[in-house]
Amino acid sequence: MVEAGMPSREAIKAATVNAASLLDLSDEVGTIASGKSADVIAVDSSPLDDVSVLERVVFVMARGDVYRA
Repeated sequence: MVEAGMPSREAIKAATVNAASLLDLSDEVGTIASGKSADVIAVDSSPLDDVSVLERVVFVMARGDVYRA
């Protein structure tokens, strides 16, 4: 999406918040909030500056369990 001209912020939102809404899963996933599934990744720098950092994930937490640190 970014290669096609979409700003990084909007591409990330499309892959998270908007995708959860489209799949009718907004109550469970799509944003970080109390009561939602604790699915989180971390990268070394801001994906808003360079979305390709999302290809180099340094931490993964899925449903509250750490899989990669």
